[in-house]
Amino acid sequence: MYFLYLLFLSVTVVQSQRFTKDIIHFCDPNVTSSCGPDGKCMPRKTGNRCKCPSGFMGKACKRPCQDIYKSCDQWKEESRCTWAHPISPFFEDNCAASCHQCVIGKTKLVTPLPPILEPLAWLIGRWETETTAGLRYPASMVGPYREVLEIVNSDVPMFDRPPLNITVRAESVDGSDHHVEVGFITGKPFKEDTGFMRRISGDKRIDKVAIEMVSNAGLITIEEGYLKNRRIKLALKYERTIFPTDDPNYIKNSSRSFKLISRNRLREHGKIVDRNGKVRQWSKQYRKTFDYLSPVFI
Repeated sequence: MYFLYLLFLSVTVVQSQRFTKDIIHFCDPNVTSSCGPDGKCMPRKTGNRCKCPSGFMGKACKRPCQDIYKSCDQWKEESRCTWAHPISPFFEDNCAASCHQCVIGKTKLVTPLPPILEPLAWLIGRWETETTAGLRYPASMVGPYREVLEIVNSDVPMFDRPPLNITVRAESVDGSDHHVEVGFITGKPFKEDTGFMRRISGDKRIDKVAIEMVSNAGLITIEEGYLKNRRIKLALKYERTIFPTDDPNYIKNSSRSFKLISRNRLREHGKIVDRNGKVRQWSKQYRKTFDYLSPVFI
């Protein structure tokens, strides 16, 4: 009797688990112009996709027609465009030109943007600011400074999770202090087409973001957080420094947020807790001076 109870319990637990394969829709056939003014939304079991006018592809038909991955030619030779079609739209989305999902036009992006990074597209560009104080992340300056924040999409050779490259250069107004940080931004959407079934958990349905950077100030940091609409909220998860913990640049804790307040304006709000528990906060605005997602003529 006890054995039968355990068997019933185990079967009940297994049956209560739910599994799903994420389906990502790029458009809604019931929403006018969800594929731009000249595109048409095509319903598909593996996820609705836009049928775009010549020269364009992707969500809202706003990206020039081109392959994303460097290995698309090889994948086409292996017939992945064909056999994967009823299973996953991955190859058609990321090798749209090779898979004949779009017609190459007169323009392209210097570096194409993977569809999985579209939610972060608003962050891509060169952003500049000038401050009236020295507070900044991860290490403050001796006084007011000028800063250039560059976030650039990168080439994707094979089956890697595509990142955004981030470079930050700050120079004090008097020229006596220079800080440089380089690193990567990665995103993990809650709904992600991996080609596999996944178990539905009770986790919050959030799109996750992480920034990993190294600094010439001797700091290595990893921030993790979430993306909602056009706002990123981050918290420090890992910090290492080559300097002792009594160094002024040592961070005990920190949090930051980035929010797009207009097409060419970006606001950063930051808070740092130093080794003595002192809290320092700041807010600054960047203006976009270059857009890396501007098409160029072929």
